[in-house]
Amino acid sequence: MTRSSFASLNIASTGLSMAQRQLDVTSHNISNTNVTGYSRQRYVSSAMPALGWTTQFTSPIRGKAGNGVESLSLDQIRDIFLDRQFRNEQTKTSYWQARSQALYYIEDVFNATGPSSLDGVLSSFFNSIQELSKNSTDEAVRTNVVANAKKFVEILRLYDGQLTDLMEQQNFNLVEKTKHTNNLLVQLAALNDNIFRFELGGSTANDLRDKRALLLDELSGLLDITYTEMEFDPPMYNIYGIELAQMVVYAGSRPDEDSLLVQHKEAFPLVLEEMGEGNEIFDALMDEGVEFDPPFMNVFLSYGVDGFEGEHNGIQLVRDGEVEGYNGGLLQSYIDVRDGDDVDLMGIPYYLMELNRLVSTLVEVFNEYHENGWSMPYSNSNGSSASESGISFFDGSGLTARTIALDEKILESAFNIAASSQPVLMEPDGMHSQTGNNENVLEILKRVFESTELPVIGSVEGFYKNFLGIVASEASAASGMTAAQEVLLTSIQNQREAVSGVSEDEEMTNLIRFQHAYNASARCITTIDDMLDKLINGTGRVGL
Repeated sequence: MTRSSFASLNIASTGLSMAQRQLDVTSHNISNTNVTGYSRQRYVSSAMPALGWTTQFTSPIRGKAGNGVESLSLDQIRDIFLDRQFRNEQTKTSYWQARSQALYYIEDVFNATGPSSLDGVLSSFFNSIQELSKNSTDEAVRTNVVANAKKFVEILRLYDGQLTDLMEQQNFNLVEKTKHTNNLLVQLAALNDNIFRFELGGSTANDLRDKRALLLDELSGLLDITYTEMEFDPPMYNIYGIELAQMVVYAGSRPDEDSLLVQHKEAFPLVLEEMGEGNEIFDALMDEGVEFDPPFMNVFLSYGVDGFEGEHNGIQLVRDGEVEGYNGGLLQSYIDVRDGDDVDLMGIPYYLMELNRLVSTLVEVFNEYHENGWSMPYSNSNGSSASESGISFFDGSGLTARTIALDEKILESAFNIAASSQPVLMEPDGMHSQTGNNENVLEILKRVFESTELPVIGSVEGFYKNFLGIVASEASAASGMTAAQEVLLTSIQNQREAVSGVSEDEEMTNLIRFQHAYNASARCITTIDDMLDKLINGTGRVGL
């Protein structure tokens, strides 16, 4: 069995072709050095075995050369484990970054110092009442009490408005990011279809897979996801007989049909629905005095697969008695900050309810003792007013930070402050024949501002300081978690870059390698061409 004269030429041509392709992919890598999400690529090659076979009528040729080199695949250099690890940590990092930002805003709201802060205004209100206890008949002192009470009311309403604005912002962010999430899901489904069609021919859609990986990275920052590439049922194959797979993405850590977001080329977007009366969170907040006018907690998340009918309380999904839902991501952070109403999950409603507890207790106890005292009679354009008892200092219906207000009689005249424990009489000439006393205002100081046994709050000063401590502690904890997560995420990203990123030094070295391989293959072809020329044109011409 003789060897073809042109076999060596074919072998050299495979080396030339492989070197060309390796130079092409090296150039592609260098061109995408600074492209976000690009993974460097490498050709996987193998020696082509020698052709021919032996039978009982032929003898094997020992030491038969192979047939050159062949390309098996063009692979991405990626570490799947690092990709999954990065996305898991991205979910947590995004959650804590958004939560930390919101809590720092809340801390800044309450952490203001000076006379314009709640602490400063409360101190001024307390000090003015102390001054009233020393001179209960002085109109200027009484006017100062009313002025400081107005500032106290205004700062509480301001805080309520700032927290409400932040809650509305969280709701807006939730709506917008949910729309963006749904857009990503549609893009993922379209990429899945394109990758499948491309790979039907036996190639690998590396650049399309890079785009899909970037989408998964971004999606993992929005919500907790689980994803996998699973076989078709029934199986599907490309032209080389390799079984193809489909990308499936789920929300949460427990994949099931109800949490399906993407199945190959089909997307199942998240659904925004109204939150209103009848919802557990909404009703609980209304019972605590948190008002919604206009309603701003108007959306929550649920899955859009076959009209999922599971109960949804605005924070997590509840199915079959088991709590399931997000474990992180921007969407979960917005929901938690917007809806968190207890010590296990402190969100804006929790801080509003704590503020309202302070307000309702202060208003009710202050009014209780103020109504026991007597006002001072005074003259105005409508005539004379006699000393009265049973006057409220605050509007009894305003028991929240949003609705707190002074009673109309207090706004009408500072003389209606009931500082005395007995009636105050006035002679016809306008002089007080009995100026009363300061016993009731002393009782207010003792029972309201100095007491440590107030219902619900214990003491005004202690409750507020504890409240500020909780706000600062939560903000600090969120900041610490954010910093820790960012360090971990950066570390994993650096590891990913070390594996998948393009090294210019390495690629330049490869250029030299593949250039020499190309030159060597070309030299082989030139040599073989000279040999063939001698064989074809010089054989049989003896002596020439």
